[in-house]
Amino acid sequence: MALREKNRLLAMLSRNEIPLGIQIFTGSPELIEVLGDTGFDFVMLDTEHSRTNVRSIEDLIRAAELAGLAPYVRVPDHGNEVDIRRAIEAGAEGVFLPMIQTVDDICRAADYAFIPPKGRRGICPAIRAGNYNVRTFEEYAAWNNSEIALVPMIESAAAVENIEEICAHEDVNMIVFGAGDLAFQLGEGSLMMKGPKVRAAYLKVLDVAKRHNVAVIGGPILNPTPTSCRKALDDGIRIFCLGLDTLGFRRFCESTVQALNAGVEGSDFRRAPAPETGFPD
Repeated sequence: MALREKNRLLAMLSRNEIPLGIQIFTGSPELIEVLGDTGFDFVMLDTEHSRTNVRSIEDLIRAAELAGLAPYVRVPDHGNEVDIRRAIEAGAEGVFLPMIQTVDDICRAADYAFIPPKGRRGICPAIRAGNYNVRTFEEYAAWNNSEIALVPMIESAAAVENIEEICAHEDVNMIVFGAGDLAFQLGEGSLMMKGPKVRAAYLKVLDVAKRHNVAVIGGPILNPTPTSCRKALDDGIRIFCLGLDTLGFRRFCESTVQALNAGVEGSDFRRAPAPETGFPD
């Protein structure tokens, strides 16, 4: 694997470029290759809600790298040392940390991600991220400690309350605003960004992140349009993570059925009505 590069997303931001990523739930290397061929910059490989596990994540990271994509992994638990260590040792350039509540959660994750003297992660030269190389392991360790990204997911009321301290942490350069979980916690359900409480939290997080020079990852995840993307950019989103592979395929399937049904209408043939859409208005 290629090492010694600067963190690719942060390097893009430094050039005033806008990175684009997507969430991968299917664990499909074929879809990852398509993403690399169509202009995406990174993938967030989910291991929190999907069946992707430690045995498959390394091959998905290989696929991402071959496709020219920066591989990130959403670990199942921000407090699990093994989850964080294995994702990074497999070659992830950063880890998405779900349900961060306080800056202490960041400090604990940093201990698990970084090698002494910065953290307390156990060393092992026999890992993919270090090129299976004893001689250059110190070089790898230095790279790891300077370039691996910790990405807190701000998806609870406690995280919003503590956002100042979270963004002030020296190892936090990017955060995710998680409207879905936050909306359910605040009693606004599937309204997500349309809920007034979530919207207020969003604006607060954007303001604090901007003051600390922390990039916010977000954007209109379910149905991006030029207008909604520009609105998110104007709001302050600097890294776009648009879509999930499973939901993207569902949208394709729905539109395909609708297209055929519309084509059949008025002919001598029939089709059953399309099922109700799985997406909100």
